[in-house]
Amino acid sequence: MQAPSKARVPAWLLLAGLVGASVVIWALAPSSKQRKPDADSDRDEPAAQATSASGNTAGDLSRLRRAIEVLSRAHEDLAGSDRRGAMNDLLSQNDAPSRLTLLLEAAAADPTEPAKDPLWAEMVQGLSTVWQGDGINAGIDLMFLESRPRARDAVVSAFAKLALERTGELTPEQRQKLTESFIDLHNRLPALQQREVEAATRKIAGNDVADLMQGKGMASDEELEVQRAYKRSLQENRSVATQ
Repeated sequence: MQAPSKARVPAWLLLAGLVGASVVIWALAPSSKQRKPDADSDRDEPAAQATSASGNTAGDLSRLRRAIEVLSRAHEDLAGSDRRGAMNDLLSQNDAPSRLTLLLEAAAADPTEPAKDPLWAEMVQGLSTVWQGDGINAGIDLMFLESRPRARDAVVSAFAKLALERTGELTPEQRQKLTESFIDLHNRLPALQQREVEAATRKIAGNDVADLMQGKGMASDEELEVQRAYKRSLQENRSVATQ
C-alpha cells in the first residue's frame, strides 16, 4: 500500500507533522537569545500584548516552551514533579492543533524510551483525543507523514488506543484504512508499538489479520482461525452425512 496523499491533510496537521512544533513555538514566543525590548518599546509594541491564534498569551507560550525544554532533558526520576508538571502544561491545551503540535514536539525531543516512560500513556491519551470524526482520516495519514521516530510512535500508539477504546466511532472505511496502515507500518515499529498495533488490529479487523502480522499461519503446523473454522465445518457436514 502506498503512503496516503498529502492533499487530504489539513494545513495545521501538515505543520505539526512536517515542520515540527518548535518552529511554531519559537515564532510565536521570542527566545532568550533574541534582543529583549526596552521598557518603552515593551509598552508601545502591540506584538508584546498580542495573543496567538489559539488564544495563548506570550507568557503562556513561554511556559509551554519551557515545558518542552524540561521534557527534552534526561531525568533520574522519570515520574518526578518537573516532568509531570511539564506534561500537564502541554495536555492542558484545549484546541486540538496546539495540543497535537506541542505533544509531538515533546515526544520528538524527549530522550526517554517509551516503554520505560511513566508519562507515555498520558501523552498517548492526550494525542488520541485530538482526532474526531472526519479528522481521524487525517490523523491516520500523519502516521506516515511524521518523520521523527518517537513522535511517529506516539501517533501510532494513540491510534492503537483509539481503535481499542473508541472502535464504534470508526466508520467501515476508517477501519479499513487504519488496518491497512497498521499492516504497512508493523514491521518498522519498535516492539511496544508492534504489540499495541497487533491488539488494535485484532479488535478492528479480526484475529486472522493480527495473527498474520505476528507471522502465524505461515508454517505447515499453524492454522488461522478461518482455516480452523473451515475444518470444523467439514467435520460437521461429514457427521451429518453419516447419520
